[in-house]
Amino acid sequence: MAQLDWLDGARQAVNGDPAYRKLGSADVVIGFKAGRTLRRVTLEAFEIGAIEPIGEDDLRDVELVIEMTPRDWTSYLKRRKKGTGPSLLSLDTDREIVRSRNVLDRMKFERYHLSIQALVDKGAELAA
Repeated sequence: MAQLDWLDGARQAVNGDPAYRKLGSADVVIGFKAGRTLRRVTLEAFEIGAIEPIGEDDLRDVELVIEMTPRDWTSYLKRRKKGTGPSLLSLDTDREIVRSRNVLDRMKFERYHLSIQALVDKGAELAA
């Protein structure tokens, strides 16, 4: 599966999962980056909204960027599927994979990390 293409299937799976709604409302725009591949993901209220390909210049319009090399994304998704990979929050503590424009945007990652992790974990089920 091409880099970050798993996001579309993960969005459908998460939006159809009642457990995702129990995580609470999330309002944040995230850039996912794997090498040269970039996607903008919008979390709106209790669902994952739009997922769209973007260019490098478009990253200035997102609140958070989660960036890993394509190889690291593949490895991370495989480990999450097996249950041996750390959470994005833990991985960021070790490797600083999340960037933000300012402190307030950075706090959104900490606030919504469970919703973001649910999306990535659904993607791990599909991609790995």
